Amino acid sequence: MKSSKFRKKYKTIIFDVDGTLVPNAEDGMPSKKVIEAINKAREKIHIGIASGRPYFMLSRIVELLKLSGPIIINNGAQIIDIATKEVIYEQLIDKKDVIETCLSFRKLKIPVYIQDGEKDIKFTKKYIPKQPFNVFGLRLESSKADLAITAISHLPSIAVHKIPGWKKGTEALLASHVRATKQYAILELAKYLNINTHDIIVVGDGHNDFPLFMAAGFRIAMGNAVPELKEIADYIAPSVEEDGVAHVIEKFVL
Repeated sequence: MKSSKFRKKYKTIIFDVDGTLVPNAEDGMPSKKVIEAINKAREKIHIGIASGRPYFMLSRIVELLKLSGPIIINNGAQIIDIATKEVIYEQLIDKKDVIETCLSFRKLKIPVYIQDGEKDIKFTKKYIPKQPFNVFGLRLESSKADLAITAISHLPSIAVHKIPGWKKGTEALLASHVRATKQYAILELAKYLNINTHDIIVVGDGHNDFPLFMAAGFRIAMGNAVPELKEIADYIAPSVEEDGVAHVIEKFVL
């Protein structure tokens, strides 16, 4: 039975990518069942994505799903129109905060990369920020991730989230500007589409989807989602391995 919240007609559905649309792996791709469901749903509702990845790491998925219109990338630091590549919204990290975040991670012997423009750049002392969207700390144990979050907690303009690492049993950190979260991006997306945020469904699985959930009218957590996200969800779908996105579309859209 559908949630009473779904009695209204929603106008947009936004999916997280890793752990939601695709398995949590660098080469993860949507299943055939998910692709078929999205093809059917496209005629009834606008479909978008909100991902921590930059566009060059999403292009194959976007093309396979035949998505159109605006998408949220770089964890909310950018919104671009797929067809025109027009930048609808953009929020960079302050250059001084980038360097301080990188140095703090490096002191903890964490491999550090910066999403700068269209490139992933490994941090060295020679790095000069140009267009920094996110700082990534990779291949961490949970205890070290917590230490790294504490190490940059004094930076008021930085938001940092844990995300599952692509290597099993590890975590990653994603640091961005406080106005470069999925929540801010959803607010900007709603303005661009001329809709109310209450008209948006979101689907996610990770800690960096908390901001996504804060800005939507109907919140769906995947079966593989972190427990804290499930606690605030309106509905819990099957896991990504069980084609949870296809289930969501079949239950709430078609």
